[in-house]
Amino acid sequence: MRMVKLSKWVAVLVLGIVSLYVFRPRSHRQTLDMRGFEPFALAQSLVEHRGFSDPFQTAPTGPSAHVAPLYPAYLALIMKLFGTGVMGVRAVAWMTVLMLVLQLMLLPVLARQMGLGFWSGFLASLGWLAAGIPPILIWESTLTALLVVCAALLMHRSFVAKLSMRDLIFSGLVWGALLLVQPAVLAVLPFWLLLLHIRSQSSWLQKVALLALPLIIVLPWAVRNFTVFHRPVFIRDNLGLELAVSNNSCASPLFETNDESGCFALTHPNENYDEALKVQQLGEVQYNRVRMREALAWIAGNPSAFATLSAERFVDFWVPPPGRNKGNGIVWRPWVLDLVTLLSIPGLIFMWKNARRAAYVIGLWLVFFPPIYYIIQFMDRYRYPIFWATFLAAGYFVTEVAGAFVGNKVSETSDAKAHSEPVISEEGSL
Repeated sequence: MRMVKLSKWVAVLVLGIVSLYVFRPRSHRQTLDMRGFEPFALAQSLVEHRGFSDPFQTAPTGPSAHVAPLYPAYLALIMKLFGTGVMGVRAVAWMTVLMLVLQLMLLPVLARQMGLGFWSGFLASLGWLAAGIPPILIWESTLTALLVVCAALLMHRSFVAKLSMRDLIFSGLVWGALLLVQPAVLAVLPFWLLLLHIRSQSSWLQKVALLALPLIIVLPWAVRNFTVFHRPVFIRDNLGLELAVSNNSCASPLFETNDESGCFALTHPNENYDEALKVQQLGEVQYNRVRMREALAWIAGNPSAFATLSAERFVDFWVPPPGRNKGNGIVWRPWVLDLVTLLSIPGLIFMWKNARRAAYVIGLWLVFFPPIYYIIQFMDRYRYPIFWATFLAAGYFVTEVAGAFVGNKVSETSDAKAHSEPVISEEGSL
């Protein structure tokens, strides 16, 4: 038993070393003055003591909630510590690679806790390496993915047993950070809590705390937004803009196509000076409300075109075409990802039968995180935070099939009867 445990630790260590080698940063000569990318522009604004403002390269547009605050704040810290030259670029690159390496090393741990078996998670990480999905340097996707894996660990644990105070606080910190990095995760949070309420007998106090702690962490940013804009803005205010850019007479499903055709430059303030002036004159919140009305009017007047665009974006999300824009995420071997996506379907079916709680957690991320991306132009980085769920489901399928062939169950489905036996936990205390 000790040798088996040691072999798993060695496997995780080797996995980390190989991942670090495969995705290690190459030579970086550019600076961090990347005003064409909103997170870097906001970070630069913070470094220059102009506040969280001016995200667009075409013109200074004032205070902003265009991007969630945590990733630009992190970039600003890197700039402060290492500057905006080659050292700053290397620091951001190495930190982003380490985030991905840590995520891949956590997948076997997550799989084991979920009852899917250590080797299912190990195989999932190997599948990621085979597909060649590098860290995304410019956007928050890699950090989001790491935080989502941490959240999944705690989500599964909350079904199995009463969370300790440490786990409860850690869960609040992880979900709070997730909301401040990528607010789209808000679509998952209430459904997890609802399912937890139905499938677990943990105390009401714990369930309330799981919701309240992340909101408390987000509250200062929401207060800042109300103070600055004099209107309620929870985290971001850019949904109207993204809908208008993605749904109009010249729009196609893919960002890359819109960028190459000039449609994006016609409709987005980061490329269009006139649109940036509108942001400057109206203020960012009011500008996004105007763009929201514009988008909804076009959708109402063109329901068939909107349905076609949405259907094509759905397909692109799950079977991404070969990417050409490294800044927005690119997969080195898309055919591997497509194969893994296909294998994840029977993997989820096996999981539903043998490891129901794992199916709950992974299903929540696969079902409720993506829908917002079906109605806006697709970029590869949008699926990045939940790639791990696809790879883990596929890894589970492969280990189950392999176990059937060798006559020995590979996975460790300790919660095999979770679908028929409700979780019993102590009432009262956190």
